[in-house]
This record gives sequence, structure tokens and C-alpha cells, in this order.
Amino acid sequence: MALITRLSSSHSIRNFRKAARLRFSEAGRAVEAGDRLIGIYLAGYAAEMILKATYFQISGWKPTDAITLQDLQTAKADAMRLGIAWKGRNLHDVTQWAELLIQKRKVQGTPYSKDLALSLVAQVARLYSNWRETLRYHSNRPRVAEVVVTLEAVEWLLINASRLAR
Repeated sequence: MALITRLSSSHSIRNFRKAARLRFSEAGRAVEAGDRLIGIYLAGYAAEMILKATYFQISGWKPTDAITLQDLQTAKADAMRLGIAWKGRNLHDVTQWAELLIQKRKVQGTPYSKDLALSLVAQVARLYSNWRETLRYHSNRPRVAEVVVTLEAVEWLLINASRLAR
């Protein structure tokens, strides 16, 4: 059976978190093998999945509830209702997901501490300075320092995922 046919048609918080850990591990191995762009690319997707899983968790979803493309679009609409000017149609912008988490927690009456919110924004900005899903279309070779910054930012998200989701 082919890989694509074995994939689930929906996602879940649990699957996002598991995939994020796997992609981050693969990112590290890619970097060690000299494939810096692949490392950044996979690390960025790991971060994206962490942020999306956190959004659904703070929105009350159970770890195994199915998350569809429509649910992701609804999250984008939620962001716009909360005053976030979502740029474009894509759902990959980690800066917008981070802002959505911050605003969602505020309207729920359980805002992140100032330090946690500032750290979240700072780490996502570090990531975003080196990662977009469109990296695959370019032939650039990342510098070692760019890889380090990216991996550190994503590692911060992985380490702090449970704090962000409380």
C-alpha cells in the first residue's frame, strides 16, 4: 500500500503533536547530514503543527477530535473576529497562529503572562525570519547561524507547548 493511501483524511491535536516531534527530530538529522534547508523546512512545519494543536486545545478540543481543513479555516475566521488581519489565504503563517493564541487566551479571560506572550512572539519571529512554507521553491543554502536560530526557536515551542496550552 502506498504512503499517501495510509494517511488519515483528518488531523487531531495528538497527531499534530506527534508529527511535530517527528518532523523536528528529522530536521535535526537532516542538519547533521548537511541538509540545512531540509532541516529548516521540517522544523518550520513542526512549529506550525505545535501552534495549531495549541489553538485547538485552548479552544476545548479533545486530543483525538478530528481536525479538518474546514476547522482550520474556521480558526482563521476566529482570528479575524479577534482583530487579527490574516494575510492571504494560506494557513501556514506561524506569526498569525501565535497572535491567534495570544488573543484567544485574552478573550477567554486567561491571558498568557506578559513574559510568556513576549517569549512566544519573539521565538516565532526568530523562526519566521528563516522559514516559510515556500522555501521549497528556492535554491538558497541556509547559513549555519540561520539553522541554529530556527532550531532553537522550534525547540522553545516544543519545550513550552504544554505551558502554552494550559
